[in-house]
Amino acid sequence: MSQTLEDLSLQFYQVLCNIVGSKDVVKTRRNLFTVMDFTFNDNEHATTISSGSKAEGVDLKGSDYDQMVVYEAFRVFESISDEIYLSKKVPLLMDTNGTKPGFTKLKLFKKSDKILSEVTDWSYTLGQDTYISSQLVKEYFLPPWTQIHGPCACVPGDIFDCAMTYRCNEWIAPAQQWIDRARFNWPSEKLVISVVQDGVLFVPIGCKSSPNEYLEWRMSFSMAEKKLIHSLSHTQLLCYALLKIVLKNIIKPKHGDLICSYFLKTIMFWLCEEFQSSDWKPEKMFLCFMNCLRRLIYSVEYKTCLHYFIPDINLFEERFTGDQHKMLLETLRLLYTSPWTSIFYTPTFQKYRIRSNNLHVFELTTSELSCLWYPTMQIYFATNSAEHAFNYVKRSIIGFKRFKEREVCKYMISLMLKKHIQLRKPQIFVRNNKSFYRQYNITIGSFRICISSDALSNWLLLASFMYQHKRFLECIDIINHCLLQCTPDKIYSFFKKNVEENTVFEKMKKTVGLILTCKHLMYQDVHFFHPFQLLPIELTSYQNHFSPS
Repeated sequence: MSQTLEDLSLQFYQVLCNIVGSKDVVKTRRNLFTVMDFTFNDNEHATTISSGSKAEGVDLKGSDYDQMVVYEAFRVFESISDEIYLSKKVPLLMDTNGTKPGFTKLKLFKKSDKILSEVTDWSYTLGQDTYISSQLVKEYFLPPWTQIHGPCACVPGDIFDCAMTYRCNEWIAPAQQWIDRARFNWPSEKLVISVVQDGVLFVPIGCKSSPNEYLEWRMSFSMAEKKLIHSLSHTQLLCYALLKIVLKNIIKPKHGDLICSYFLKTIMFWLCEEFQSSDWKPEKMFLCFMNCLRRLIYSVEYKTCLHYFIPDINLFEERFTGDQHKMLLETLRLLYTSPWTSIFYTPTFQKYRIRSNNLHVFELTTSELSCLWYPTMQIYFATNSAEHAFNYVKRSIIGFKRFKEREVCKYMISLMLKKHIQLRKPQIFVRNNKSFYRQYNITIGSFRICISSDALSNWLLLASFMYQHKRFLECIDIINHCLLQCTPDKIYSFFKKNVEENTVFEKMKKTVGLILTCKHLMYQDVHFFHPFQLLPIELTSYQNHFSPS
């Protein structure tokens, strides 16, 4: 490889870091969702697992955030064994008779479990057997503000998708060959063992061509895929992200949903297995991406994209008609013959080119800024009582001791305390009441932690708290402080961010860290929650306007 090509590859690598995210930005995004999952998984009834592009660390325009909610009252088994008899959960047996590879029906093992209300609501009986219906489960768990999209309940506006799932703790037979098949040095033996220990999920969607579609469940390896994506080198991740940019900006406008991002992820996994780690270097960025593009063209040309875990499944089977196939191949081959002309004129790269030409100092930079909104959203929807809020506070403190990402944990503690302060039962003021003053001091201490998550909203809540306790001078001082903080440079903590905001946030975070950046740069909405102990008495008639709960 010539030195010139190496230099160009390194420059292109840096451009992609500015667009997709640096190693540090990707790491912080992932850590945020890891800590969030740990904090909210505080009960034995359901386990929430973040997935999708954002949880993988890739936050491009249009990137999704998915939640897999494991309903822990049930457990899936592949075959009858001693463990199934000892299970304290409702056991379900996989039944793959008459289903295509990658799909299964889930059969009730114990007939006595038919009397359970969940089983009655979600089941169909065929002959002697009772099955849990994927369609009925989706409809049962569908919140009123969402709609069904594939296996998920989808929030309008592409905010996030949520899928109710069941788990099998064992690695299932159809994917058994994945453990021992020949490969170079990725994934490592240690990573393979870790992936296998997580087991497999089952999401509520059947094969479209099946007469029993409403009963079937798709085998999901999303937990495994997230671990594998997290193990990729940054060069590999940038190649994957660049494929997604090509998909969104070049392929989809011409060919719709013929190709989806899951196919690209599958192709990336196969390539990472087949090539040595030394082949994925920043100075080889051009060659790495061209290898990815070449494999995509090959897969489309021969209509073959084998499932990474279950190669018996061809993801491209019956995917294209003759004309669709021909036109898609033409687009991909044109892209391959002039890749940089095509890529650098996409909307994503045009913004970078314009900014680089006009503002030499101010480069397009991405950050983890948009991901900071998701813990706030989760708190609002998942925290409905003081007991819940207190449990989440405790979990976030445990996370602070458990994880190395201390700043992310501090941010989570601050958000949790903000909600907990409002959900506690109001204290009745009695002069010389030691319990009251103790609670008062605890609340003030909580506010001292809360103000680290943004520049305004927690200060305003503290002002309202002071007003409620007739500390009017302190209330006025805090409001004056907030007015001084209302400057044009502040960033509203919502999930859509522009280039300038991302750049300012990332530069400040590099200088002073996440917590101080949030404390001095970010602001959020002020929400009041039942029992409205912080809401001024003059506004109590407007209670329904203040709480989204």
